[in-house]
Amino acid sequence: MRLSKTQYGLILLNVAFRLYSSLYMIIGDCDETFNYWEPLNLLLRQFGKQTWEYSPVYSIRSYAYLIPYYIIGKILQLFGVTPINVFYGIRVFALGGFTSFVELTLFANLNLYSSNLANWWLLLTSVNVGMSHGGVALLPSSLALQTTLLANTYIFKSLVINSEKANNKESLLLKAITWYFVGGLLGWPFALALGLPVGVYTLWQVARKRISSVILVEIACALVSLAGFISFIDSYYLQKLVFVPINIVLYNVFGGEGEGPEIFGVEPLSYYILNLLLNFQFVLPLAALGVLINPFITTHAKQFSAIVSSQLLIWCGIFFSQPHKEERFMYPIYPLITLSAAISVSKLTSFVKNKLPRFVYYAAQFGFVATTLLVSVLRIVNLVENYAAPLQVYEAVAHLPVSPSNQVNVCTGKEWYHFPNSFHLPANYRLRFVESGFDGLLPGDFYEPEYSIIESTTFVPPHMNNQNKFEDDKVVPWEQCDYFVDNTQLESIPQLFGPDMSVDENQWEILKCNKIINPNGEHNSIGKLLYIPQWARTLVSYKVDYMKLCLLKRVRKDGMKT
Repeated sequence: MRLSKTQYGLILLNVAFRLYSSLYMIIGDCDETFNYWEPLNLLLRQFGKQTWEYSPVYSIRSYAYLIPYYIIGKILQLFGVTPINVFYGIRVFALGGFTSFVELTLFANLNLYSSNLANWWLLLTSVNVGMSHGGVALLPSSLALQTTLLANTYIFKSLVINSEKANNKESLLLKAITWYFVGGLLGWPFALALGLPVGVYTLWQVARKRISSVILVEIACALVSLAGFISFIDSYYLQKLVFVPINIVLYNVFGGEGEGPEIFGVEPLSYYILNLLLNFQFVLPLAALGVLINPFITTHAKQFSAIVSSQLLIWCGIFFSQPHKEERFMYPIYPLITLSAAISVSKLTSFVKNKLPRFVYYAAQFGFVATTLLVSVLRIVNLVENYAAPLQVYEAVAHLPVSPSNQVNVCTGKEWYHFPNSFHLPANYRLRFVESGFDGLLPGDFYEPEYSIIESTTFVPPHMNNQNKFEDDKVVPWEQCDYFVDNTQLESIPQLFGPDMSVDENQWEILKCNKIINPNGEHNSIGKLLYIPQWARTLVSYKVDYMKLCLLKRVRKDGMKT
C-alpha cells in the first residue's frame, strides 16, 4: 500500500499527539490512580494505596487487567528504569503507543477502501481531545476504547474489504468478537454491549448459511478460554475461586440499599452532552448526523455504517439513562464518534467537490481542518496548563533522597484526589492522608508482604466498606508528616501558618510550587475552555484564577531541616 505525503503527515501527527499525551496529559480521574496505578505499583514494588474494591471481601477489581502493564513494567525494571520512568514508560508504550497502533491499523484498512475516508478519520481521531486523555488512561474503559477500535477494524475488513470471501469473512468476524470479549471481560463488562450488533449480524449470517455454524463453536471457545484465563489470574491472587466481571455487574446493577454507583453522585442528561461537546466540538454534530444518515448514504459500506451507528445508539441508550455519570464511561465509543463523523464528512466532501468552485471547496476544507486542529490543540494545552501541577510537584517528590532505613511520610489533605500514583514516591516513601473535611472513604494501604505478593492480595484490610462511609483509621496525625503537598488555600490548616498567615518557615520549608487552576476562582469562559498564548491575550479576553500546589518539607523544632 503506497501512501501519499499527506498520509505520512497524518501518521506523524497521530504519533506526535499520542506521545505528547503520554508524557504530559493529566490524570483526570482519581479512580485511575487508586484503582489501577496503585495496585500496579503493588505488583511491581510491593506497596501502594488500597481501595475497598480490592478487598477480598468485595473483589470487584481485577488483577488480570493489570497483567499486560505489569509485564511491561517488569521489563523496564530489569533495565534499571526508575519508578517514575516506569510510569511514563507504561504510558508511552502500553497506553498511548497501543492506542496509536490500533488507530493506524484501522486507518490502513480504511485506506484500502477509500483514502478520503481514511484521511478524514485519522485527522479527526488524532487531534481529538477525548482520545488524547482517554487513549493514555490506565482504565478498563480505555482498554475497551482500544479493543473497540480493533474489533471494528476486523468488522470493516469482513464487510467491506473481504465481503465476498466466506472463509476470510468468518475468520475476521471471529477476531472482531474476540476483541469485544477482551475489552468486556479483561476490561469493563459493560463494553460487551458494543458487540451486540456484530453478534446479531453473525447469527444472521449463520442462519442464512452465508458462513459456517462452526463459528459459533469457535466464539464459545474464545469466550471460555478468555474467561478461564481471567478467573485463573484473579483466583491465584485472591486464593479463592472468583470471576471479577460478574462481581462488577452484581454491584453496579444489583447493589443493595446504600450501595451501587449512585452513592458517588448523580448527574443530569446534560452532563454527557456538555462533556462530549468539550471533547469533540464541531465533530459531535457531524457524528450525530452520521448515526442517522450513514447507513443510507454509503454504498459498499452500508452494513458497516449500520453497525457503527447501532453501537453508538446502544451505548448512549444505556449510559445516558443511568443516574450516575462519569466521563470515562464514554471512552469506549470515542473512536466510533470520530468514525461516524469521518464517514459523513467524506461523503459530504465527495458530494460537493464537483458542485462548488475549486477555490471555494478547498478554502472551506482548509478552514474546517484548521479550525478543528486549532481548537483541539488549545483545549489539550489548556488541560495540561491548568491541571498538570500534581504530576509536576510529585515529580519533585520522586527525586527526593532515599532514606536508608526510616520510612518517610508524604502527607496530603484536601488535595488527596490529585495524587498521581506511588510510582512518584521513592522506595521507602509512603503517601499518608491527614484530616481535611472529606467525609467519604479514603483509600487505605495494601499490606506490605514479607515473602510473597499473595500476602498482600489476600489480606483483608480492616475498616473498609462499600458505602463510601468515612473511616478515621485512613488518616494520620500531623506529627507523622515529613513532607506535605497541598494548595495555597491553607486557611483550614493552622499547623502550617505563622502569625501573619504565611507558611511558618520555622516549621516548614517550601521545596516546589506549580500553578493549578483555582476551582473557586473567577474565570471567564475562554479561560476555562481554551489556552490562549500570552501574545494573543490582548486580542482575546482571557482570565484564569490560579492557586499554587506546593511541596513542603518539615523543619525540626530546633530550626534545623530534617
